[in-house]
Amino acid sequence: MAMQLTELLRFSTEDANDLVEGQMETTLRKVMEHTKCTDWRKVNSTVLTKLTKAQLVECLNEAIIAVGLGQESLEDAVADYGGLLENQVRLQARVINRDEELLKCKNEQLEAIQSTVKSELKSYSEVTKKGLEERAITAQQVKMAVKTAVKEDDRSRNVMMFGVPETAAEDLESKAAEVFEQLEEKPKVVECHRVGVQKEGASRPVKVTLSSSDTVGRILGKSRQLKTTDRFSRVFISKDLTVDERNARKKLVMELKQKRENEPGLYHFIRNGTLFSRNHAGS
Repeated sequence: MAMQLTELLRFSTEDANDLVEGQMETTLRKVMEHTKCTDWRKVNSTVLTKLTKAQLVECLNEAIIAVGLGQESLEDAVADYGGLLENQVRLQARVINRDEELLKCKNEQLEAIQSTVKSELKSYSEVTKKGLEERAITAQQVKMAVKTAVKEDDRSRNVMMFGVPETAAEDLESKAAEVFEQLEEKPKVVECHRVGVQKEGASRPVKVTLSSSDTVGRILGKSRQLKTTDRFSRVFISKDLTVDERNARKKLVMELKQKRENEPGLYHFIRNGTLFSRNHAGS
């Protein structure tokens, strides 16, 4: 009996895993279709950035559904398993009642059966609990991924302005608009405010949220033109970096300063997160 019930447990768990894997394969195919990727082994973080916000939310939502289906399948298996155990106990009790010789050891047999049932239920409960916990963690990770994706999408619509003079009762939107006009851009400003702790004699950076990430891309591409203007030659525009990106940028800037001190005969600069050095007259 114990062997048969153990086999049922194994098949039920495999069915739940197959259900989850099947749904996950469907989700993966959608990701490949959206990103035009023909090889699932090449699906990585770079490929996933090609997804739109709506596509990413759709795929991750299906992954959450897959986890839920696996949980429901396991819960159903638990119920079926308990019912079979109860039926097995009743059948064994009838056999004992029909045989007078077995009646003499009825209590002993029933205790043995109860011990087996408790042991099997405990083992299956532990396996099921572990499986549900693992899937619960996976679902939480998916939810966090969705939350992160939304934050990254919001961040892509931001630009940071450095070097904009800070004054009392200032109209930041007007100041930002003047900077954008120098780049021949008139974007729709959704929000505009300074960030960081105010210090005497220093101007805090200005975070500007625009209506679209495409507009941000155009402005960043033209931002170098500010160096040639009279009013905003000291203003620098960059994308809204994460904490990790800011730390990496800070490290690069320190390396740049050290390069300029140690190798003054070369032209050193940062481009796309990489430090380059070249001759002043060459490229």
